[in-house]
Amino acid sequence: MTQTKLIATYIDGTLFDDDKNYNIERLNNYLKALHQQGIQFAVASGNNYDHLKRIFQRTPQIDLFIAENGAQIVKKGETIYEREMPKTLVNDMIPTLFNQLDLKSLSLSGKKASYAESKKDLPLYHMKNLVIVDNLLKINDDIFKFNIQLQHDDLTEAIKFLNDNYGQEIYAAVSGFGSIDIMRNNVNKSIALRHLCDLEDFSLKNVMAFGDNLNDLEMIQSVGTGIAMKNAKAQVIKVANLVTNTDNNHDGVLNTINEIFKLDK
Repeated sequence: MTQTKLIATYIDGTLFDDDKNYNIERLNNYLKALHQQGIQFAVASGNNYDHLKRIFQRTPQIDLFIAENGAQIVKKGETIYEREMPKTLVNDMIPTLFNQLDLKSLSLSGKKASYAESKKDLPLYHMKNLVIVDNLLKINDDIFKFNIQLQHDDLTEAIKFLNDNYGQEIYAAVSGFGSIDIMRNNVNKSIALRHLCDLEDFSLKNVMAFGDNLNDLEMIQSVGTGIAMKNAKAQVIKVANLVTNTDNNHDGVLNTINEIFKLDK
């Protein structure tokens, strides 16, 4: 195995159990041991940085947060990379999505806050910095991502509509909660990791990544050691180098890190 210099992990269904908990004490111990081996640790998620900072406040040794599905990278509280959506594109898409798709909810994730015109049907767990506005077109902020939920579970037609109408400008990915994240083109976790490797002066071959869902596919495929959770989607398991022996409800990520790096001595 190529020398690992960075471990990146998705959260829901991966590092977190189904109740959104993780083994805080064990992760803190492992972060200290990994740092002694010269290995950094990153959380890669579709969530905004404020949410990630809040839910990981008890594990301050985490080195990096890859937020907004790769549109923003934060290291030790400092943004080192970001790719926001053009304002003209945001203003064009808002009315189009409302008019053309059977929306249940629509929200925007920006640098300052998350925005919606109503709290109804939003995944509020991820939006502690939510601002309710009268008109999304009047927001004065840099926008990293749209999140939409539909009135039904079939997201295929919506993905096709987005690709047909905005395929040259955006990247749409199904999130882990039956919704769709929409970012600027050339934004995903894999591309963010590539930028991060350039900044940190090592290769994607030196990265180990854990994931479980379809929005982790590019990340799992691109790194030197892509690891699918035991509970991962079949498509993720198919492209992974390894599969964890235990699932997300039984410390699959931490168990695998220990098996590989022999941290429990």
